[in-house]
Amino acid sequence: MSRLSDSHHFRKTVAGVCMIGAPLLLVIGMIIHPESKTDVGDQLAVISANMDEWYAAHLILAVSLVLAVPAVLGLMHMLREREVTHGHLGGGLALLGTMAAVGSVATGFVAWQMTATAANVALLERLNDTAGFAIPFYIAVFALPLGLVVLSWGLMRAEAAHRVAVMCLAVGAIGAGVGFAMSTLWLMIAGYAVLFVGMGMIGRMVLEETVDDWEHTPRFHPAAGTS
Repeated sequence: MSRLSDSHHFRKTVAGVCMIGAPLLLVIGMIIHPESKTDVGDQLAVISANMDEWYAAHLILAVSLVLAVPAVLGLMHMLREREVTHGHLGGGLALLGTMAAVGSVATGFVAWQMTATAANVALLERLNDTAGFAIPFYIAVFALPLGLVVLSWGLMRAEAAHRVAVMCLAVGAIGAGVGFAMSTLWLMIAGYAVLFVGMGMIGRMVLEETVDDWEHTPRFHPAAGTS
């Protein structure tokens, strides 16, 4: 209970756990996810043939996006004393993209109950082609990888984490974003896996560091650990 009443330690623990958990669940969700198709009719046919896998994947992705919010806030916290602009800009973009991704996943739950009939195919095609849907729930999703790249650049400049971790965070975000744009499942899995390595390393560092280091992020020196 003493740990729960210590707000600084509690926030540090939540941020560290979510930095590890969010990208890990993204990888698991994409591995389970059935094949992605650019054609709406083909995609609905895949969903109808793999309804359990489609539902499980989207449920896991939804949980991962919930965990992504405190993870991003944790990265922003690490930049609150150095590279504040990168923290605010990158964090704001990443949170915007996360909210858009939630809407995209919610649409997947609707598609889960749609069969590949002519009427449903026409409805989903019309929805995807409507600017009022495509902009907030598709295009805006790319704010998430863009925000993570900006945060990575800030972490690199601030020397707030290991360079390998920061580079993996940026490269993984870019790979996953390109995979999403191309509806290429293996690229999204690879991107999220690299993202997990990078953010997981940072999350582990956050969990192991002292509360003082969490409140005032030190410059990272590989030879001296997190001090």
